Amino acid sequence: MKKLLLIMGDLATGKSTFANMLSRRYDTIVFCKDTIKETLGNTFGFSNRAENLKLSRGTAELMYLILSQFGNVNQDLILESNFRIGELNKLHQIAAEQDYQVLTLVLRGDVEILHKRYLNRMHNENRPAVHLCAEFNTIDGFGAYLESLRTPTIPGNAIYIDANDFSYQENPEILTIIDEFIRNEHHF
Repeated sequence: MKKLLLIMGDLATGKSTFANMLSRRYDTIVFCKDTIKETLGNTFGFSNRAENLKLSRGTAELMYLILSQFGNVNQDLILESNFRIGELNKLHQIAAEQDYQVLTLVLRGDVEILHKRYLNRMHNENRPAVHLCAEFNTIDGFGAYLESLRTPTIPGNAIYIDANDFSYQENPEILTIIDEFIRNEHHF
């Protein structure tokens, strides 16, 4: 059975880095929301938050299409984003139609730790403009945004991962669970 690994969670938890690490580990293609959104933003541009949100919705629609198309060629796939519940439900629906087994990795962390990482990323890294549209300079605003993104119930099989530091990316227990999922040795 084909495998779909969904990587989601809080801002500044290292989702994209982890997705790319797992892509190399399993020789599997990965599509990250940020990369798709950057491409759309560079192609079509945007001038305000509303237009930026349209780029986010377009990115979700492209992920649905990608999953549908990969299902036709019997390929495993990794998708990474801060998926909302409606997006997760749609991905699970498509996965079922395309005969994918799904495992979701949910990265969560302490608001204060993640806010410091987020601010560092925004101010000290060369972030594309498409990611600078919504700034959360206060911890209260950042925390409220994280709460709005945190999906209370994840459909299907999910592993919740503490991302307060990046050691999870090399944690043997976590990697063993993912290895077993990919190799079809672990049935959820």
